[in-house]
Amino acid sequence: MTTAGGAQGWGEGDPGGFDFTGDTGEMIMASINTDLLAEIIGTRVDDWVESGQGLQRSGSWGAALDIAAYDALGKLHRQPVWALLGDKRRDEVDSLWPTSSGTADADLQVIQAKLAEGFRTFMLKMGSRSIDEDVERLSKVAAALSPEVGLMVDANQGWQLDEALEFADRIRDVPLVLIEQPLAAADHGGLAKLHEACQLPLSVDEGLQSLDDASTIAAKGIADIFSIKVSKNGGLRAGLEIAKTAKTHGISILMNSMLELGITQSASLHLGCVLDSLVDCGHAYMSTLRMSDDISNFSDFVSRGTAQLPSGMGLGIEVSENKIRTYLKDECHA
Repeated sequence: MTTAGGAQGWGEGDPGGFDFTGDTGEMIMASINTDLLAEIIGTRVDDWVESGQGLQRSGSWGAALDIAAYDALGKLHRQPVWALLGDKRRDEVDSLWPTSSGTADADLQVIQAKLAEGFRTFMLKMGSRSIDEDVERLSKVAAALSPEVGLMVDANQGWQLDEALEFADRIRDVPLVLIEQPLAAADHGGLAKLHEACQLPLSVDEGLQSLDDASTIAAKGIADIFSIKVSKNGGLRAGLEIAKTAKTHGISILMNSMLELGITQSASLHLGCVLDSLVDCGHAYMSTLRMSDDISNFSDFVSRGTAQLPSGMGLGIEVSENKIRTYLKDECHA
């Protein structure tokens, strides 16, 4: 996105599939080539931001437009994006590191290597194996680590209520940071029963797609943590409003991510640095470190397990158009 004054704003679509972000890469390109590109051309970025246009769209395409508008407006007014979102609470955020749904030995191999690099919070992906296997795996990992190492579990909707209740009961002595999305996204009744029975903080991710979802879940009092992903939630303004809803109801925030390149990761970091209700743990700012390459220099801002807020205008990162050309599969012109 380029303004009439020459300010260039970058956005990035990170589609997670129809059931998650509501779009795919093919759907995004189809939309660009039909009506959505015409919709943004001629729009003033200050009008876009100030009127909350980002709340009118969803998914990764909505996030791409919203982030680009914030980036362009920041550069136009020579301000960092965080200044357009609120008061800065911090200059850095610790990052977590995820492990796959593997074995305890495989987890520990990854964790020990990342501990040496400075990471202190680890998310174990679960839900694809039996509860016995998941309990045994978590117990072995926890027993091998110092209490100062934070562990969280993400079941990715993989459990039924009876399984989630059994898991929570059997690992009640393991000091987990949180359990994320243990049940199907729409199972609010099950989540309410689990929340009542479980002593550990419960986080919603797939169940938190929109601001309406945030309001509904908060009103029901069935979650302790909201997992915000600017790609999933449709951009910075939507993420900000979800965080405001969470704060009103005493709900904490985990800044999470899809598989994202540096544009979205930087936008997420700007948002995370203005929120005063972040969970005291690492957050998901490691995405570019898991990629073979990036189109930006965001990885330069992640060191020793901590993401440092860029100090430049807009998103504060450099985007390589040469790399975009290298990886380009399709394009359109208007």
